[in-house]
Amino acid sequence: MMKGRHAINSLSKVLFVFFASVFFLFGSNGFAQDRYWAVGTAVPGGIQELTAFPNRQYKYTGRLIEGGTLTFRNMEVPKGITVRYIKPTYEDAYAVTGPTPFTLVRDSASSHWVVPLTEDVYRITIDLNAKMLTGELFRPWNELFIVGGATECGWVTYTFLPFTRDENEVCTWDWTGELRERPEFGESRRFKFQGQNAWEPKVLHPFNSDEDILQSTQILTGGTIDHKWSVTKEGYYHIRVDVFRETVQAEYLGSAAAGDGPTGTEVVLQEDNSDAVYDLSGRKVSHVKKGIYIKNGKKFLR
Repeated sequence: MMKGRHAINSLSKVLFVFFASVFFLFGSNGFAQDRYWAVGTAVPGGIQELTAFPNRQYKYTGRLIEGGTLTFRNMEVPKGITVRYIKPTYEDAYAVTGPTPFTLVRDSASSHWVVPLTEDVYRITIDLNAKMLTGELFRPWNELFIVGGATECGWVTYTFLPFTRDENEVCTWDWTGELRERPEFGESRRFKFQGQNAWEPKVLHPFNSDEDILQSTQILTGGTIDHKWSVTKEGYYHIRVDVFRETVQAEYLGSAAAGDGPTGTEVVLQEDNSDAVYDLSGRKVSHVKKGIYIKNGKKFLR
């Protein structure tokens, strides 16, 4: 009798561990929540991991090859009963698509998405909350601006401060300038990015309200919640934004009091190479106005 009871208890423990592990891996929705991969002959190298975002979205950005196979799954190497594939609700669903509902299945054969063109600018978003897949051929933006109470333009439309496009990466933009609390503006320590010199339609937010730009790495395109970054350290910043991959990097360059020499007025440089001055995008400049520059490998403020 004792042996039988011991065996039952042991089996109960095994089953508890098994189901707890399944719930941990897949959650209440029945699928893994932490990692996903794009797999198939349409994918360079045959497999690439998707980028996870805080809102339970997973994104593929990059090249896809026309006519190749394309599936999405929750395991790098499929095994056991825990593998799940993202199956389109409609047959022959295209990877370039508006929001398309999907279900999660174990069968890869029924989970293919059609790749219509060979292009380098696919951006595919898998939204696990909505169970929707959205795909596009990304078109580079023509402009990008920073605006907010922490900037010198405040919130005044058509006066937003422009980023500069990277000449070698058309989807990457740079901005250098001062961010500080400005009591004359509303939300005096906050700011965000706009894809035009006005409020609509393109806008970039942080995922959390009052996020420190120095800690941010990912950005949210659009959305219904108007989150903004907040200045925690006043001074000059260099901010780099990739609107395709939806990433942001910021560097604190120092306080406004850190600069030496004249300020405000324009200074004409001599042609001597030892005096060569570059902007933060690496371009040589001949006229230095107020801002951050590089000389002899070191940053300085005018």
